[in-house]
Amino acid sequence: MHPMPPPTSPASPCLWTAATPQSKGGVIMFNTYDLFSMKGKNVLITGGRVMYGLGATMALADAGANLYLASHSVESAREFVEQLSAEKGVKVTAVPFDQGDPASIEAMFQTVIADAGSLDAFIHCSRTIPTSTKNGPTPWDTGDDAIEANVRTNSAATIRMVQLAGQQMVKQHSGSIVVFGSMMGLIGVEKHNYDVPEQGTFGAPGAGGHTYAVDKSGLTAWIRHAASYYGQYGVRINAVCPGGLNSHRTSEDFARQYSKHTQLGRLANQEDVSGLILTLASDAGAYLTGLNIPIDGGYTAL
Repeated sequence: MHPMPPPTSPASPCLWTAATPQSKGGVIMFNTYDLFSMKGKNVLITGGRVMYGLGATMALADAGANLYLASHSVESAREFVEQLSAEKGVKVTAVPFDQGDPASIEAMFQTVIADAGSLDAFIHCSRTIPTSTKNGPTPWDTGDDAIEANVRTNSAATIRMVQLAGQQMVKQHSGSIVVFGSMMGLIGVEKHNYDVPEQGTFGAPGAGGHTYAVDKSGLTAWIRHAASYYGQYGVRINAVCPGGLNSHRTSEDFARQYSKHTQLGRLANQEDVSGLILTLASDAGAYLTGLNIPIDGGYTAL
């Protein structure tokens, strides 16, 4: 095939088709798909078997990552780990983890780093709701014990996990940390979404517990602060801020009310988070840090 000649009419667009692929003239050629590859990369993920965390796990497995799934019970994770490894053809390891126990958090990182030798990405999806605390009759009557437990097991635990991941990544002068925030950390909540007949987690009247909003809104500011420190060491940190998820726990009333406020007219699915997580964890996101990115179907666009 020969290059097309220039058009004879000045009014026609000038087209030029290369006969063979060219790499001359100083043009840098690269394979974009390779930027998303996680082959040979070691990734630790918390909360990776449910809800948005499952979408993150699938994306990283499909990209070839060696996965370490933190689980409160290694035994309960065994079937999932074996199935994921067999279907995706990647190494998957379950690691014991108790988010409410600082010693367990440190042991988790020590175990993973000792086994893998490096930590290329840390994805933190889990959140703990302390069972030993008692709330008042409404979310705004939350007692001191519940507030303190939330800060200790969520906010403080997240900071500690990022510190431990960061210590290893600073040594490597590379790595990516992705923390799950929430749309509720960016804006207030439309209370009518929650004023539905009580059905499971999302059926409670009112705008939900403010301890959750404190945790997630604090995270959005702290991510920028952490990025300003870790960047000098070649380490990136970002947060994704999902909105409502369509799952077996979601009531029809909540889904209907919530969807009215999105620009796409629906709740998110697990796979809606997959592409963004893979981008942030891989070299495709090499110039992205300090971001809080909504995944909300346009809920926060207005």
